[in-house]
Amino acid sequence: MKVKDVLTMAIRLEEEGERFYRELSEHFDGEIKRTFLELADQERVHAEIFRNMSDQDLWDEVDSYLSGYAFYEIFPSIDEILKRKDLTLKEILEIAISVEKDSIILYYELKDGLMDSDEQKTVKKIIEQEKEHLRKLLALKREGS
Repeated sequence: MKVKDVLTMAIRLEEEGERFYRELSEHFDGEIKRTFLELADQERVHAEIFRNMSDQDLWDEVDSYLSGYAFYEIFPSIDEILKRKDLTLKEILEIAISVEKDSIILYYELKDGLMDSDEQKTVKKIIEQEKEHLRKLLALKREGS
């Protein structure tokens, strides 16, 4: 599997993340709504960064671990989540926290598969932003407990 394939998956992941957070924001007000909208905007930016990286042709193979992980569905079906009227905010935050953790793992592996140090730095910045997403979600969860 090529790193470019993983970048394609990362683009899809970020697009789904944007949709996930944007649609969730429609069901909340105040700080929670603002946080979900902020996360959605950042996911959109990440997708564009990965799109720009995937336009390049110089990629190495990635190992089988990352290959298998890349096809793992990280974001749950937003439609299925929103159909469930019994989900609490805590459960929604737990889903989002899990998704952010999985994306961080994927991006660490992606970073290690990149040859170009500038691209590694770019992915490292995205990892740091995903970690910040995780911190925000954990803070919301603590506040709601």
